[in-house]
Amino acid sequence: MEFYQTNAGKNFFEGQLPLLIRALEGMTEALNRRQTPVALSAKVGDDFLRELYYGNIGIGVSSMEGFDNEKLKEITILQEELRKELNEEQWKLFEQCSCKMTGYTSSESCRMFQHGFRLAVNLIAAGLGMPGKN
Repeated sequence: MEFYQTNAGKNFFEGQLPLLIRALEGMTEALNRRQTPVALSAKVGDDFLRELYYGNIGIGVSSMEGFDNEKLKEITILQEELRKELNEEQWKLFEQCSCKMTGYTSSESCRMFQHGFRLAVNLIAAGLGMPGKN
């Protein structure tokens, strides 16, 4: 008895093989279809990647965008006033607490940045998908 004569063979040749052929035809059609480019509303110069590679673009910690030197001055003034009011033991305790708080806020900022970055990449990837598809 040949494979095509068995129940499994009949199921393959009459059901599964035509489905497979249609799926391949659909994939071929999708690959041959001209895709419309995605336009992102970002202002990026033609040499952005080159300038980024050579470190000529101020981003992240090297960026001064949104930096507020006045807040840093206010903190410094408050620290000086607090230093005058506290004795040596209290000041050490304050410094320990301040270091712990700084470490916590720094790690939380990093964690939130990672989550935000992941979300942004997922949103961009979702926007680049096929229209009407999830």
